[in-house]
Amino acid sequence: MTFDPRDTSNRENLSVREVAERFIRLFYIEDNPRDAFLCWVHPDYIQHNPNAPTGRDATLAMMEASIARNPGLTHEVKRVVYGDGDLVAVHFHFCREPDHPGYAIIDILRIERGYIREHWDVMQEVPDPATCRNDNGMF
Repeated sequence: MTFDPRDTSNRENLSVREVAERFIRLFYIEDNPRDAFLCWVHPDYIQHNPNAPTGRDATLAMMEASIARNPGLTHEVKRVVYGDGDLVAVHFHFCREPDHPGYAIIDILRIERGYIREHWDVMQEVPDPATCRNDNGMF
């Protein structure tokens, strides 16, 4: 399916999946948090990560400062799980710098009437493979 991930013109009629696909394209794939947040995150966005501010603009400012300090930062989406109702989970590999093993992260997004309204996340550092008790990997 081809779509413009910045097209918010019919926002209230988009499905949860359609909103998530547009946000994921901009934020994780294009590495463009500014457009992703301004297009798809509600101004009264609720942030549940205790290390991040709540509100769209405050969260975006924090992320942009982090990106400025870590220009090699990457997000590699491994899978997206569309639940029943208004929740979407994005499992991805996050690295702040190229030579660091990074983190396995799951973002949980609650989508309401064409906006991402709420966010939770869980994060686990990717260990050295030599210390793992199995060969399954984190992704």
